Amino acid sequence: MSEIDTRSLTDRVYDYLLERIIAGAIKYGETLSIRAIAEELKISTMPVREAVKRLAFEQIVEIKPRSSCQVKVPSRSMIADVYDAREMLELHALSKCLNRPDPEKLAALWRIVEEMRAVEHEKDSATREKRAVELDRRFHAGVCALAENEYVDQFYRQLALHVNMTLIHEKTYDKLRKQYYESHAEILRCLEKDPPAALEVLRKHFRDTKKVLLNNDRE
Repeated sequence: MSEIDTRSLTDRVYDYLLERIIAGAIKYGETLSIRAIAEELKISTMPVREAVKRLAFEQIVEIKPRSSCQVKVPSRSMIADVYDAREMLELHALSKCLNRPDPEKLAALWRIVEEMRAVEHEKDSATREKRAVELDRRFHAGVCALAENEYVDQFYRQLALHVNMTLIHEKTYDKLRKQYYESHAEILRCLEKDPPAALEVLRKHFRDTKKVLLNNDRE
């Protein structure tokens, strides 16, 4: 028997919009029509309105006139704060598993890293960047999963909302491309052979990424 989805319709609409924002299918600054979303999902506008109110409360969208909302564009200071929070969260996750990393979770991270290497050979730049964005998100979510703490997973998911990975990599991917595969692989190599060193490698990874990101020509 298939698993029964016990979430309310509002929760399902919220999760649907959330996942599309995280994946980059909905861009920062994009205006969304509540009626159009309802028509797309073949539901009434009420659960869509409630889901949008929840996203607005979480500072992800701003409600606009004419039954619409706009996905907020993060400021430089917000991105810096979010990256600092992500660094603390992932360092905590790594520190919790230094002596006992789950072999299956570690193997899953290596598979993601190998996919990162393969992405480098993708000829279409748009496809390459989109794929790289998704793999980066999966890798860092996987690092958080090493802590085996559902609240850490939830906090990471919330932070990922506020800095859309697509926006970041559209601005920085070319500058980070040479170290994209290697920096992630080095974290895992250290975790296997010299666990305490993995913490410093992860710190450097965040410092380098944030430096490139904040030095871009933004607002």
